[in-house]
Amino acid sequence: MWYLTQTLLDQVALDQLPLTLFANGEIIGPALPTESRPGWFILRLSPTGLNPTPEAWVGLVVRLASLTDQVKDLSLTGLQNPLVVTPQDVPITAVGNIPGDSSSSAKDIDSNDFIEGWHIRLQWLGDPLLGPLESARFGLIFLASGAALAVILLSRHLSRRLEKQVTPLIEGADRVAGGDFDTPLHTEGTAEIGYLAFALERMRLRLRRLVKSMVDVERRAILGQFSAGVAHEIRNPLATIKTTIQALSRKESDPKRQKLMESVDHEIDRVNDVVQLLLDYARPREARANKVNIIDVVETVKILADAVAHRHGIELVQVEHEPVYAWADSAQVRQIVMNLVMNAIQAMEGIGGRVTIRTKQQGLAVYVSVSDNGPGVSADHLSHLTEPFFTTKTNGTGLGLAICRQLAQANQGNLRFQSVSGEGLKVTLKLPLYLNNENQETV
Repeated sequence: MWYLTQTLLDQVALDQLPLTLFANGEIIGPALPTESRPGWFILRLSPTGLNPTPEAWVGLVVRLASLTDQVKDLSLTGLQNPLVVTPQDVPITAVGNIPGDSSSSAKDIDSNDFIEGWHIRLQWLGDPLLGPLESARFGLIFLASGAALAVILLSRHLSRRLEKQVTPLIEGADRVAGGDFDTPLHTEGTAEIGYLAFALERMRLRLRRLVKSMVDVERRAILGQFSAGVAHEIRNPLATIKTTIQALSRKESDPKRQKLMESVDHEIDRVNDVVQLLLDYARPREARANKVNIIDVVETVKILADAVAHRHGIELVQVEHEPVYAWADSAQVRQIVMNLVMNAIQAMEGIGGRVTIRTKQQGLAVYVSVSDNGPGVSADHLSHLTEPFFTTKTNGTGLGLAICRQLAQANQGNLRFQSVSGEGLKVTLKLPLYLNNENQETV
């Protein structure tokens, strides 16, 4: 019969404790520690030595910590924790407590039994240097994975955005390559793509002007050759016909036939005028630039055209302006202004109206404008007015304005047309200003 304090027997069934042989005695227990008491075991010895069934036993209650304390020297802070494993396969720390984390790992080291059922376990806690490195490695892996994912998402976003901006440019370039110079290119974009889009759009506009200019030059050259050939073929027979008609007219006594021959002679002169226009268009005379008083030129044209304008009930007005001088061919400037004035008068035949001539100087240019309040020109016809053989008149040749444009360009100038249908037409001739400079370039 064992007499133990009630405290030691708390939550302990003595007959259920393991029994282990030890030298000439036995070890009963251990009773595992709880929150209210420490662990303990009984060392029981036979007073008669090896007698397995002695009449009496000598027992010693030993605190479990007295045994586990012997392994404390095996502790390595942060690396391993020594534990004593009891026959119940429960690890006990060096201070006699059950550890909070009693799980084992492959790196734990178990010794042989120092008493049957009892052995020492060196619990692996990890390398204090390796732990932070492991944490840093996992952190770097996570960071690298996040960065890779962010790069992939950013690349996809940039790729789609770039494709959205570049695809219209490619389609526009294909249209230009196919000869479509009129459809504007998509010019939206950011940074370099935007600059590229604007550069391509400028290229399209320049190509359109260049192609139009080349086509126009080629067409004018072909028309010029054709006009010159036709004019030469017509002029010689006309001269013969005119001479014959004049000879017959002098000998004709019948007044009716005389009148008929005069009409034929008049019509031959009209044909000759057309032939001369063809020759002027085919081989325009080279401009000989000099100082030109534009006011004098306009006054001369007004004097010559006044009678025609009065006959058709049209008022011809010259807006007064101080003298202004251009650097151009005087005869060609007079021809241009005269043609513009006569076109304006003819546009208002039968309806009357007013033709106004204005001159002004602005910057390094001189401007002469001829405007009327006649029927005007539609927007569709406005861009074709200087094309050869294009005319809105029933009896026009379509060469007058084409020749005017040639002469204006030969004098380093140009023509500009402004019109609203039903509100008249305004044509402006631009010429270079006379600079009173001996080194001024000749035309």
